[in-house]
Amino acid sequence: MGAVGILVTTPNVLPERRDVWFRNGLIRQGISTAIYEKMKVDPMVYILGEGAHMKVHFDAPYIEKEFSNRVVTWPIAEDSGINFALGASLLGVKPIFDVITGDFLYRVMDSVCNTCATTTYIAGEQANPIIIRAEFLLFAPSTGQRLEALFAHIPNLNVVVPSNQLDAYYLMLDALARKEVTVFFEDRMVVDAKTKPTDKLDYVPRRPQNRIGQAYVRKAGKRLTVVSYALTLQRTEEVLNEHPEWDIELIDLMTVKPFDRQTVLGSVLKTGRLLVIEPDIVTGGIGAEVVAATVELANKMGRDIRVKRVGAPLRTIPASPSLHDMIIPNKARIERAVKEMMAR
Repeated sequence: MGAVGILVTTPNVLPERRDVWFRNGLIRQGISTAIYEKMKVDPMVYILGEGAHMKVHFDAPYIEKEFSNRVVTWPIAEDSGINFALGASLLGVKPIFDVITGDFLYRVMDSVCNTCATTTYIAGEQANPIIIRAEFLLFAPSTGQRLEALFAHIPNLNVVVPSNQLDAYYLMLDALARKEVTVFFEDRMVVDAKTKPTDKLDYVPRRPQNRIGQAYVRKAGKRLTVVSYALTLQRTEEVLNEHPEWDIELIDLMTVKPFDRQTVLGSVLKTGRLLVIEPDIVTGGIGAEVVAATVELANKMGRDIRVKRVGAPLRTIPASPSLHDMIIPNKARIERAVKEMMAR
């Protein structure tokens, strides 16, 4: 689906901002553009959430100008807001509920995992999409935790974490076309200045659309399969770009649940090695599922696969940007892990 009535300007070179409030605007532009396009053709798409009018005013003034009556600012009551969104969806509304920071999702676990996921499963074809938006953001002592693995364990939920603007746009379009609940994470630690021109909405021609459940092979190779997403995908790609002599295949999951098993398996059968680099705690994480599911399938086909996971230890993820860069895999750790796997 092409852009409708909106020009997105994204300079190829942007200064890197350490302030997490400003370092990432591209992914948010992609999300807002997709929502705007859907609102243009579907009067049942609504935006709800704490500070909804304020966020739309600054992030998507074109939505405020044309559809302010479909933006509903919710009080500081995340749990009731998700339940309201569910009730509205049963009446035909397609709600996008923004809880702001991902850490607030702990307050809505029952509403999302028990009520929404179960009800939409029962409703089947009578259900409407419900989008629950949240950001991975560092700004206070209790922020910075990653929750994608928690929601990936819940049946009847999609969980997406795009690494760039174009994928964020495509994934939001697809989420709004499904009769399911999608937990849509925006990783504010991804750096705009390091986003490739081909990953932006204003690049022509755009690469084909990726949908929920489809991974994207960002770099082809034969010696090692590297799987990642969001912040660590960007950092991994930087490392690989600095070593063009390495024959490595890089896969961006984008959708961590359901993840694209066939794309990962096809690559691993070719390389015989699998390295998962995740921006989350390794224990019980997305990488554990990717490794286990891939190795099980490969073993059934008579292949012995070498594997390694790189991520954060089982500790509270710090809100300090400098400490965050130490606990989440940085470029140095990623390069060491790749070299170790290449040497095996």
